Amino acid sequence: MLLEVEDLTVHYGNVNAVRGINLSVERNEIVALIGANGAGKTSTLGAISGVRPKSGGRVRFEATDISDVPAHRMVGLGVSHVPEGRGIFPGMSVIENLQMGAYSRHHAKRSDLEADYARVHELFPLLAERSGQAAGTLSGGEQQMLAIGRALMTRPKLLLLDEPSMGLAPMKVQQIFEIMMTIREQGTTILVVEQNAAQILQRADRAYVIENGTVVRSGVARELREDPAIRAAYLGGDTGRGLHPGS
Repeated sequence: MLLEVEDLTVHYGNVNAVRGINLSVERNEIVALIGANGAGKTSTLGAISGVRPKSGGRVRFEATDISDVPAHRMVGLGVSHVPEGRGIFPGMSVIENLQMGAYSRHHAKRSDLEADYARVHELFPLLAERSGQAAGTLSGGEQQMLAIGRALMTRPKLLLLDEPSMGLAPMKVQQIFEIMMTIREQGTTILVVEQNAAQILQRADRAYVIENGTVVRSGVARELREDPAIRAAYLGGDTGRGLHPGS
């Protein structure tokens, strides 16, 4: 098992945003977290990567307890987080953003870094074309590509993606999902938070459904996609209805 999360809790003051979540991710999987806005999905990712403080619970990565590892050390362990909203450096050029992704690997061989730039440019040819352009002038979809490309420059073993399709045009959404599949085929494991449940449940290996900070359903993604309750709650039915009885 690459990632194991046990009884994870997160508080914002008196608000209990994540309530004892348990989940796991095997190597070379795409695992999805789905649920309504405010369910605790983003807080879960943030707690795993260290950008959100944990109130309790344990996180193990490659069988090592990383619960207390600070966010700035996670990249060196092989965990890279693409946050909701992308978090690019808008005043820097595209290439400078990618260079920031490689910052933690300043001792790497030049040939290795050049291979990583080539990989990112193969996945996202537009980034090569706009290498000198200010990142803040890119479209939303292009900025999302840059954010993912920057994360890949760290050579992650585990890539955490938070809402990669949010706010994108349908054509860009399809492109992002196709690239996600390619990244997995190249050997990078992915844990993704995604509002577009219909699309991600077609592509992920497994999924967890989160409501009110807890996991209420988990299983093979395609099987969950055919579950009547999941379809009603997240795939175009009564989207206000949760999976808890009476919710």
